[in-house]
Parts: sequence; structure tokens; C-alpha cells
Amino acid sequence: MTYQAPRDGAPVYELNTRIRYSEVDHRGTLTIPALINCFQDCSTFQSAEIGMNIGKLHEERQGWVLTHWQIVIDRYPGLCEHVVVGTFPSSFKGVAATRFFYMRGAQGELIARARSTWAFMDFRKGRLMRPDPELVKAYGTAEPLEMPDEERRVRVPAVPTSCEPLTVRLHQIDTNEHVNNGQYVQMALEVLPRELDPVSIRVDYRRAAVLDDTIYPMVGQEDGRFVVALNGSDGEPYAVVEFTSAA
Repeated sequence: MTYQAPRDGAPVYELNTRIRYSEVDHRGTLTIPALINCFQDCSTFQSAEIGMNIGKLHEERQGWVLTHWQIVIDRYPGLCEHVVVGTFPSSFKGVAATRFFYMRGAQGELIARARSTWAFMDFRKGRLMRPDPELVKAYGTAEPLEMPDEERRVRVPAVPTSCEPLTVRLHQIDTNEHVNNGQYVQMALEVLPRELDPVSIRVDYRRAAVLDDTIYPMVGQEDGRFVVALNGSDGEPYAVVEFTSAA
């Protein structure tokens, strides 16, 4: 499948880059957390380009919080490969927004694509709020990418298996003083088979973990999918991560 970005003037931000040594695994191919970082960086750069960088939002104690990922991987690119990473919003409704991402190769072929949902937060009051209309206008919207249908929530298989608990370390914390979105996926991968090559990943973000929190992974498997619930000491999840392999 190929993807032709909209013409100039459309709200699509693209970044030309290469797959770095720091982004590959022992086989020399891009890791899933590195792919997520590429997507996150791309949207951060777009926000900076329109004057809505992290620093500005932090001053106002406002920001976008990721609530869900759906990622489809057509192939894993290799070390030093030239790729284009792109992103754009497709809708803003109330406090929520939908944003798409993609990575494509030198011939325009799609390598990976993702749909994400976000909520706008007032961190002072600790509650959701509608973003300023001028902020929404600055981003604009474009037509959604084609993605597979999915259930709204990631379902945890019955009777999952418990794994060794994990402690949140300083390197996992982002500018919001929470665990970075990609780090939850890295935690989930740590308790799965090493050679797992998922063709899709879905993540439900339920609440934020912070420094020194203890996370209790619970793993379930059914119908070609692995699901990892990253729970707190109260048994409630911080995030639920699903990996689906090719049939």
C-alpha cells in the first residue's frame, strides 16, 4: 500500500529521517518503542511549528494526553534506511482529538500507520477541558488513513498470568512527570517472547504512573494475540497493551 500526502496547505507534517543504530534491535530492524518515539516526535515537531510547543502549553498548565493507540505494521525497516514519518489530526470533538501517523519508505510504500486518540487536560484543575478554538484551527484536519476496524477497548483474556513486578525508573519519566507513553509498550515487551513480530499493537492508557510506582504485569494469550495489563498495587491498570501476530 502506498500513501500520497496531501498537497501544500494541508495540515500534514512530514519528517525525513533515517533508522538510527539506537533505534534497532539485535536483528538490525526498528523496534516498536522506537517506532512509537518516531511518531511522538513527529507530532511534537508539528506542534512546535505552529507555535504550540510543550513549553507554551506547560506555562498554561494545559496539554494533550494520549488515551489510545492502534498501530499497524506492514514491515520493520532496517538500519540506515531512509524513511518519511508523517502526522496530521483528522478530527476535534469536544475535549477529544483523533490524530493519524504513518511511516513510509523511499518508494512511498507504507511501512506502518497508526490512529491515536487524545484528550485535552487542564492540569491545574485536574480535569478535561475543551481546547481553545484557535488551537484547533492552527492544527487543521485531513482525511483519515484507512485502518482496520477495532474494538474500542483492549480486552484482557481470562485468567492472565502474573509476572515479576517492575519499578518505575527516572529514565522512563517524561516532561509531565509521568511515565512516557512509549515506555508502557517497552514494559509490556519485556515480559513477552523475544522474537515476537507483531503486525498490530493497541494500547489503552487508563491512568498515569509516576516515579517509584510499582507496576505488576499480567499476561494473557488467546486467538493469536498477547495482552499485557500493567497494573498498580490496587489491581487497576495503568495501561493495557495488545500485540497481534500474523496468522
